[in-house]
Amino acid sequence: MEYRIAKGWRIFAYIFGAAFFTGGFCFLIPLFTRSLPIWAALFIALFFIILGAGAFLDTMRTLVIIDEHALSIARLLRTRSALLAEIDGYRKGEKDTFFIVLKSGERPIPLPRYLERRKELIEWFEEKYEDIDTRELVKETNILLDNDQFGQTREERASRLAGAKKIDSISTVAGIGLFFWAVIYPKPFETLMYVLLAAPAVGVYITWYYKGLMRLDKKKSSPYPSMLLLILMTILAALLVVIKAYDLYGFDGHAWSFLLGITISAAAVCIAACQQAIAVSGKKALTYVVIVFLAGLFSFSLLVFSNCHYDRSRPRLYHVEVTRKWIHTGKGTTYHLKLSPWGKYTGEEELSVSKSFYQRVNTRDSVIVALKNGRWGLPWYFLAHGGGSPRINSQ
Repeated sequence: MEYRIAKGWRIFAYIFGAAFFTGGFCFLIPLFTRSLPIWAALFIALFFIILGAGAFLDTMRTLVIIDEHALSIARLLRTRSALLAEIDGYRKGEKDTFFIVLKSGERPIPLPRYLERRKELIEWFEEKYEDIDTRELVKETNILLDNDQFGQTREERASRLAGAKKIDSISTVAGIGLFFWAVIYPKPFETLMYVLLAAPAVGVYITWYYKGLMRLDKKKSSPYPSMLLLILMTILAALLVVIKAYDLYGFDGHAWSFLLGITISAAAVCIAACQQAIAVSGKKALTYVVIVFLAGLFSFSLLVFSNCHYDRSRPRLYHVEVTRKWIHTGKGTTYHLKLSPWGKYTGEEELSVSKSFYQRVNTRDSVIVALKNGRWGLPWYFLAHGGGSPRINSQ
């Protein structure tokens, strides 16, 4: 049996390759590139020519051959072969990826996308071989249910596992929901921040409570539930909210010391609470690095929010002129102002503002910049117009 790239994708690849190949040669014509240095034009030309030629040649060369004894997959830069008897099974990944797993333990062989009759080929593999993820899931589930660490009887352990998986499902939905709440409509601001900062702590507590039944990673082939998505999504959401809500005037050594102290404390608490989950991790060093990194992001959000939200200092006011305003449209619409020099800013400064604030000001208007000391000594500022509300309250 032979399988090549489907006809429609071959035509697309040929057009794509020809377009980039031709575009690359255009950069060698002085008429098109007289505004570029010679080295830059040569680099861009070479990049496009290689990209176009690669797309064309890979499409021509890609071929999957299966006979009575062996499998062979040819691509542009490499051909991999294996005896059918040496194939252990297959794994399905995201975005329709399909991998052939070998008994030797070598790196799995990816099945090319956009093959003609690819569905037929995948069905052949599914009929002849095992899904490795399913096999490992069944194996690990049986090991888990036989482990008296998680209960006195198999039935008790099964019930405890089912409860943990239910919590995992609820927390996953909650984490994704909170992330979209923060991105799409971050109001009421104070309530949202309390929830986002509390959620990672809840995830760590649940992981501790289940004494090793909850894991810190999430794998398709593992029966163990995890709080990973709840913790990760809410930490990222909190970071996005504080970056959008507050403008820091600086981040000096004092602030870095404060951040480092909070990060170490948060990471230490997480590591202590999740020690049983860390102990069974296959990559302990990486797990520790990820914990410290996430603790740093969480600590930054906590520091900035508490520093600005609970700041009761008297602001210093600067009257600043709006020198330019514009709207940027992409995946979302953002509103920008450029301000004349003030404070430590010796040049014009660009700020992102809310739509309502943007609509209230015009070029050459004078706006008020209010600079505050910060609850923890981390200066920050916000814009006001004619005594209007701070930027964070108008978003």
